[in-house]
Amino acid sequence: MIHVMRLAACVVGASVVLLSGAVAQEPAPAPATATKATAARLSGRVPVLSRKTPAAIKDYGPPPAFKVEPPEAPASAVWVGSGAPALDPAKTEPIRIEQRGFQFRPALAVVQVGTPIVFPNQDSLYHSVFSYSPTKRFDLGRFRKGEEPDPVVMDKPGAVQLFCEVHEHMRANLLVVDTPWHAVTDGDGRFSIDGIAPGTHVVRVWLSPKQTVERTVELKAGQSLEVDWSDLVPAAGKDAGKDAAK
Repeated sequence: MIHVMRLAACVVGASVVLLSGAVAQEPAPAPATATKATAARLSGRVPVLSRKTPAAIKDYGPPPAFKVEPPEAPASAVWVGSGAPALDPAKTEPIRIEQRGFQFRPALAVVQVGTPIVFPNQDSLYHSVFSYSPTKRFDLGRFRKGEEPDPVVMDKPGAVQLFCEVHEHMRANLLVVDTPWHAVTDGDGRFSIDGIAPGTHVVRVWLSPKQTVERTVELKAGQSLEVDWSDLVPAAGKDAGKDAAK
């Protein structure tokens, strides 16, 4: 029988990590795997902070082909544990981060180490995707609609900020984690992560490029734990706007 337990009964500890360049990881052995019978679920709600985004010019030409669409609504990210081995890029389906409507879509993504990323251009003008983040520095150069540069493999954990050299307002955050248990929230901060091995785990909640909050939970075999962390506020306060992560 699947048991649903509330946060008060299962949270072991809590701490706050302010990121100045890395997605923090605790030293830990590779996580255990879960069978269908023992797999646990973690779901619930976390805060979603508003973000200031650079203003784009009104349009780059006559609509609809050159219309600048609104960016995606802000979201947060959640991942459980660390220490999982990297995926084999040759056997892993690439994740797509498109340039569409002169925005990155998705604007926030979480992937496991070893995941290849492709950046297809769906707009009628050139884009040029790059990152100066130490986690993964790359520059794809300019490419037009229909072109798809070679995949970029995310080969170590950390945070990668994405930019477009042609359109300065475009921004995205890519979180590379060493665990298969991760999720991006919806606009209300709701998330659900399945297939987690039972045990005590550190859960990280990414709120902004420099603000990640840690919680520790204990999951039993077959358990479904629902948490309410919607009032969680980093120790540094509510200022989430100025930060460039790794």
